[in-house]
Amino acid sequence: MKKTVFDFKDYKRYIHEKITNSPHKGRGLKRAMAQHLGCQTAYISQVLNQSGHFSLEQAIKLNRFWDHNEEEGRFFLLLIQRQRAGTKELADFFKNEMEIIKEKRSNLKERLNIGDSLDENNQHIYYSVWTYAAVHILLSIPDYQTPRAVADYLNLPLKQVQEILEFLLKTGLALQKGSRYEIGKTRIHLSKDSIPIRRHHSNWRNQALNSIDKNHPADLHYSNVLSMAHKDVPKVKEILIKAIEECREIIKVSKEERVQVMTMDFFALNDADNSP
Repeated sequence: MKKTVFDFKDYKRYIHEKITNSPHKGRGLKRAMAQHLGCQTAYISQVLNQSGHFSLEQAIKLNRFWDHNEEEGRFFLLLIQRQRAGTKELADFFKNEMEIIKEKRSNLKERLNIGDSLDENNQHIYYSVWTYAAVHILLSIPDYQTPRAVADYLNLPLKQVQEILEFLLKTGLALQKGSRYEIGKTRIHLSKDSIPIRRHHSNWRNQALNSIDKNHPADLHYSNVLSMAHKDVPKVKEILIKAIEECREIIKVSKEERVQVMTMDFFALNDADNSP
């Protein structure tokens, strides 16, 4: 999986990898960097391979060269400042700032830039049972935009579907056009510290258990219990979050034809392992 600046503790290794993974193994990139910074190519090689460092002014220019977004650019500057620091105390300060950014990125709600559209009472209703989310998402598929089509697809009573549709209309999560219903524009996502999150996870893991019982060959289920080093836990977590992000990019442009459920779990078996 492609690494990002957040995977590195050394900005020189990050740039080396960016160059190596570029087309034609980065041939000509050092020269292009030098032209962008207004220096000699030999200077670029000297910094990347020896003990010297780029200045912060050069770091700003490199942010533009590598097309970093705001968060990536801030992290890249912190990498350089940490390695330029003249004391351990100062280096630790920048390291702590980097950890704050990485912790923020581990919160999916902030990382995916998703806002809430429901007040607290309506959140409790929406996440109380799986059917609200299922009906909501199903409305994105043209073939299932009538109450009867939804009821038949989900094998639910028509009256129950109609009640759910009324709730979705009232909260702005669905739009009605004649006899058809369409999904609203607003996306919703629970933060990891919200009250309904446990019910939301339980709802869909119960559906996953139903899927396991059906044992359909097209479905995917994976469970594993393993031992690993403390230091590797955040690395695996980061890989899983990246996988979610990559899936979301595919889903974003994918044609609405069917409803899929994706659940993911990665947790410590003993609560003591989650202590700082």
